[in-house]
Amino acid sequence: MVKGYFYEMACVIYELHRVLRSGGEVVMVNDNVRYAGASISVDLILSDIAAKIGFQIEEISILPIGKGNSSQQMGTHGREVLRKCVYIWRKK
Repeated sequence: MVKGYFYEMACVIYELHRVLRSGGEVVMVNDNVRYAGASISVDLILSDIAAKIGFQIEEISILPIGKGNSSQQMGTHGREVLRKCVYIWRKK
């Protein structure tokens, strides 16, 4: 499931890069998640993918109020506050 998510997002980021004019920006809001109890730094992984595709990572801002993990995760693994971030990427 996690592999499929990042594969799909890599395709979306690639397409954003393809259609965006040089110098254009992408602004995205996304949450980090937990899967099977493991925290996944979605912000860093997606930004790494974006950089490899050709975006310049301008900023990753962490919103002041984090989010909790799903109730299914909390029941099994306890509550953990996760980052919610805004990414700004620029096409070189």
